[in-house]
Amino acid sequence: MRPSSDAAERQADRLQWAMLVRQDELEAATRALQGRGSLGTVITGPPGVGKSFLASAVLTTLGGGVYPLRLRTSTTGPSLDYACLGALLARLPKGAAASPTGLLLAVERMLREDSGGHPVVLVVEFTGELDEGSIGVLLHLLLTGTARLLAVAQRATDLPADFLRLVRRGRLAEIPLRGIGIPETRLLVSALVDGRVASSAVGELHHACGGNPASVQGIVRRERATGNLHKRGGVWTLDGAVEPEPGSGTDEIIRARWAREPQDVREVIEHLAVARRVPIAGLAGLFGSEVLVDMEDRSLIAVDATEHRCAYLREPRMAELVRERLGPDRHRELASLTSLGGAPEETGLDREDLVSYVEWSLGVGSTLAPELTVHAARAAIGLYEPRRALELLDRAPDLAGPTAVEAAFQRAAALSLLERKDEALSVLDAVPSDSFAELDPVTMARHAAAKSELLTWLPERGDAQEPLHIAWDELARREDADPSDLKDAGEVLDLAEYRLRAFRGDFSSVLDALESASRRTGSSEYFRRESSLLLALGWAVCGREADAAALMASFGLSSPLHTDDDAYLTAAFAAWINNGDWKRCVDLFEAYVDRGGRRLSLRGGIAELFLAVALVLAGRGSAALEPLLNAVAQLEEFPAKNALHTAYAATAFAYAQIGDAGEAERFLEHAAAGRQHAPWLFEFIADFCEGMARRWLGDPAASEALLEHAVEDEAAGRVTAAGIRVFGSSVPGTEREFLWIERLSHHRQGPLAHLMAAVASATRRKDAEALLDAAEMAYGMELDAVEARCAALALDFARDHSESAAAGRAQTRLDRLTRILPTLPLIPQVPAPVLTERERQIAVMAASGASNRDIADAVGVSVRTVEGHLYQVFMKLGVSSRGGLDGLV
Repeated sequence: MRPSSDAAERQADRLQWAMLVRQDELEAATRALQGRGSLGTVITGPPGVGKSFLASAVLTTLGGGVYPLRLRTSTTGPSLDYACLGALLARLPKGAAASPTGLLLAVERMLREDSGGHPVVLVVEFTGELDEGSIGVLLHLLLTGTARLLAVAQRATDLPADFLRLVRRGRLAEIPLRGIGIPETRLLVSALVDGRVASSAVGELHHACGGNPASVQGIVRRERATGNLHKRGGVWTLDGAVEPEPGSGTDEIIRARWAREPQDVREVIEHLAVARRVPIAGLAGLFGSEVLVDMEDRSLIAVDATEHRCAYLREPRMAELVRERLGPDRHRELASLTSLGGAPEETGLDREDLVSYVEWSLGVGSTLAPELTVHAARAAIGLYEPRRALELLDRAPDLAGPTAVEAAFQRAAALSLLERKDEALSVLDAVPSDSFAELDPVTMARHAAAKSELLTWLPERGDAQEPLHIAWDELARREDADPSDLKDAGEVLDLAEYRLRAFRGDFSSVLDALESASRRTGSSEYFRRESSLLLALGWAVCGREADAAALMASFGLSSPLHTDDDAYLTAAFAAWINNGDWKRCVDLFEAYVDRGGRRLSLRGGIAELFLAVALVLAGRGSAALEPLLNAVAQLEEFPAKNALHTAYAATAFAYAQIGDAGEAERFLEHAAAGRQHAPWLFEFIADFCEGMARRWLGDPAASEALLEHAVEDEAAGRVTAAGIRVFGSSVPGTEREFLWIERLSHHRQGPLAHLMAAVASATRRKDAEALLDAAEMAYGMELDAVEARCAALALDFARDHSESAAAGRAQTRLDRLTRILPTLPLIPQVPAPVLTERERQIAVMAASGASNRDIADAVGVSVRTVEGHLYQVFMKLGVSSRGGLDGLV
């Protein structure tokens, strides 16, 4: 009995963890079973989302207060009457089932006796057909109040018609389940490991669990046991990919459903399992329209809304299980019916389906066109699965000519995505030079652009502009080529040049060209879009922040947001953060992380870094630390875009903001040792955060280093970057720095530039009122550190000039910020007037509205003594009435 007990304990443990992310559904189902007038609840959802687990959790929640009776429908086709009640009928006395009415009453009486007065809950999993006799008995038990129903089904429409009517009338509550998302997976995994988990690990574990919370615990335990899931710097991260859990009981139900279908339906299922998606017209030509209509009515297949009108199996898991059962010969036979030649864009398959189809076909020995395999590799790269792309290319048959060159492009792209850029460049270098003469202009230009991009990361391997110059010369010699091809090739080379300049931070030299390219008629949409993103990045850095934000906003109106795109994310970050809209940056990258996907294994660290940098630049070091430490752990594991140095520097700044000098110094040492060649934007963030961390720690050389970089930025036309650096260095600041900020702001746009100019001008003029206005601007932008800086300076200047009202407002604001910020960026230097203990006591009571008599009675002195103390307080604080005390004491 011990093994059974252990299994029950493990099941209860899994149930407890899984329900962490199903609390709302659990409470709703429990209420439905207990509510007045309710007949029960139906839990619906696709296979593998934990419907049965939720039903078990409901029973556990109800505990011993109910009498559960589990019933099952037939999974093998039509059954005898009362089949699901077999166990009950076997206990009935002879003759009780002689008539339908007698059977109903006998079953009702037996349940009342068995339950001992407890409410009866009928637990029914609708995995197959239910006979009419059983339906009648169950309805009778529900409608007479003898029992309530806890049902599980994929869809409410899978229920018998009588039960479906009860759902639609609200007598049975439907609790729809869907697969859990990234936020729920993060919550569950964090609870299981009792710590922070990197986004890349969460994304991989979410993919492995398939959205089923019941699978997460087993996967996490397995990966911890193998060491794949491990702790790095206080953050749990993964070394490699995670395989899904083996099949469950749900798989057996799906197999049984497939097996009992008629032969023609099984053939359609097999065909779609192999081909993934097939245009409905072609499928009807093979199998006839009647069977397809029947399958669509029974929700076995669906038809997408694309121009191809492709049919596909509604249950992806059914397709996987059917493919597992097909032998190589049967697979080849089915694959021969599907025309997937060298034009995959005409197949109607999405990227995942195409990759899976080609992988399966190669695995069973089917013959595929080399072009199709290379195209599938490209699709895998688009899915952020470069290892799958490399495996496909390794198995691609008979590569030669242009197809071999295209395969080299995809291999280099996959290696580059894996940060194996040196290998990627070697792949492109290995393309025979004599084959270039056979390449069309566009392919030749793509080869040059790919080499140029890799050389920007590997300057020791050569000049990144040289391949572009060679390609332009080659295009000039091809005067007889198709003009359309020459135009497209020119766009490829232009875009490569723009990207090279952006990588180096040389924006001003190409801004005019980018603006022209973004509006160029006759150009491809891709070229205009990529040029527009680079333009937005350049404008954000070179003083046209508002224009950059407006350009980014236009993407939401005129075209779909490709928010998985590195270029879009980078441009959006620069445009919004340089306008002071840090919250929009946080929202963007939180949404990116929450969407999940395999891309998090490669880009999770970058996404969390951008999210955290937005927080730390807003002065929220405490909130930034968790995503920063996650980013550091991921980038140490997988150094995407050489951004680890940037993550170290930003983490140092966050620790400096919260007053942890030891950790700040430690990460500054890491940053100094870990510098690598990276894009200009990452270098800017790293240098700025490193300088600001050192300034917060009191390093006298930090401000000078920031100003040296600002000189370089201004000379290069990067006036936004220059303004941010000078503003960061100007605490307490000099008149030269304040004038510099004001001058740069005349060449900038947006609320952040306006705020910086206002702070600099007010500080230079020692104008407390103007600084309080600037503090209010910072408050509206939720820039706490800037608001605190303004309030501290305003308090000093107001005290210097005996401006009691301004001093009171500044002190009130600073008191509030002291409760929010762990450390202030600037401490008031002018001391407050010294009050005696008795003066302060009386002043506090007066400021709160107490009368002189009330104060005298509370303190135990005369009214005249109170008046004398208040006179001394008014003189010291420079106020003329009680109203002026507010905020000063």
